[in-house]
Amino acid sequence: MTLQELERTWKNEKPESGRLQEKIWDERAEDFAAKPLPGKETHPFLRYLYEKVPLDKTMSVLDIGCGAGQLSLALAGEVREAVGTDVSGKMAEAAGRLAEREQIANVKFFQQDWQAADLDALGFRGRFDLVFAHMTPAVADYETLDKMNACAREHCILVKPARRSDAVQDAAFAQAGIFSQKEQLDDAIANTFTYLWLKGYEPELSYRREEWKSERSLESMKKWCVDRAKLQKELTGAEEEAICRYLEGISRDGQIEDRTLTTIVTIYWNVKDR
Repeated sequence: MTLQELERTWKNEKPESGRLQEKIWDERAEDFAAKPLPGKETHPFLRYLYEKVPLDKTMSVLDIGCGAGQLSLALAGEVREAVGTDVSGKMAEAAGRLAEREQIANVKFFQQDWQAADLDALGFRGRFDLVFAHMTPAVADYETLDKMNACAREHCILVKPARRSDAVQDAAFAQAGIFSQKEQLDDAIANTFTYLWLKGYEPELSYRREEWKSERSLESMKKWCVDRAKLQKELTGAEEEAICRYLEGISRDGQIEDRTLTTIVTIYWNVKDR
């Protein structure tokens, strides 16, 4: 495969999905904002990053798909500046409030659909010493990965789930005939490696298995599953109703428990090494 072939075949099939992604993550902003700032001793990504990247006060950092900004804020004390972007305006606002609360001044957060980002207008091309995207759908095809790579002066880290199964969501999606999400996640890992290898880099991959358990209200789970299913296909009224009926059938006292099994893949590369 050539880079040109990869660019032609590895595309976001629904480039207009940014508005729906914004809605989905706007609704989760309060949950994300309630999470404490992580520490490098306990957070696997930060532990990896500190071992891999020699941070110092001259460095600038870009966090793509920053959510409520906890990772950027955790790193801010070690670098000159940290910038976070997220498709959700409410996530970016929550990150800004958290920065004010923690009295961290060398950070900036703003809303940006990464698919639609104009790197030159933003002044991002080649600007950042470290660029990372941690567990975000923002970097998911050739174009968005290419933009991520173009922002870096040196270090890049992409963290993505693969071989993932979500007990409730997968079964809910099946009610609408959706079975492809797991394949898309796995393909993204293979395509990322192919992109980097063909670009002349020697990417380093590491893996860890995780299990997550969560509980949501029935109404919250309905919104989550229906909206995420719409990222995969245009639902008919009957398909949407089928998803909701399934969730109603498994709820207990208005709550639904879910269980996720996944392999977290961390990919590091240095844009200077080629």
